[in-house]
Amino acid sequence: MPVKKADIKQFLLDTKVQEVMVSPVITVKETDDFALVQEKIALYDVRHLPVLDETGSVVGLISQRDLYQIHSPRRLEDGSWYYDKDALNQFILKNVMHAKPFTLKASSSLYEAIEATVRFKFGCIPIVDDYQKLCGILTRDTILKFLIS
Repeated sequence: MPVKKADIKQFLLDTKVQEVMVSPVITVKETDDFALVQEKIALYDVRHLPVLDETGSVVGLISQRDLYQIHSPRRLEDGSWYYDKDALNQFILKNVMHAKPFTLKASSSLYEAIEATVRFKFGCIPIVDDYQKLCGILTRDTILKFLIS
């Protein structure tokens, strides 16, 4: 029996972001050294890092793509890549992050998240509570993994 578009849309409307989001989330603080962005991206194999203020509220977002555009790594003789921490730390995270990123609540529908991801070409959406405290993160990959499971 073929699946109807209306059934798929209803499923996405009924599915809440909290069922799909990843939590806990790897983050950085807006006062952290910029080299920590590269370290966490490499160590945890993530492409997006929400940036938190001193209260733990989401104030920005930095991505692996941003890192590459801001400062390219150098190739070593053995073929591996290397970032110069001193060069990275010349950049101030607060000045290069995407400030005030688009966020959703955990109770938002997956349909709303997918619609925003497609419309605005987001790679991720931080999920926050009523006080802008981070609850989770929703990425294109987590959405796709959920849909194929």
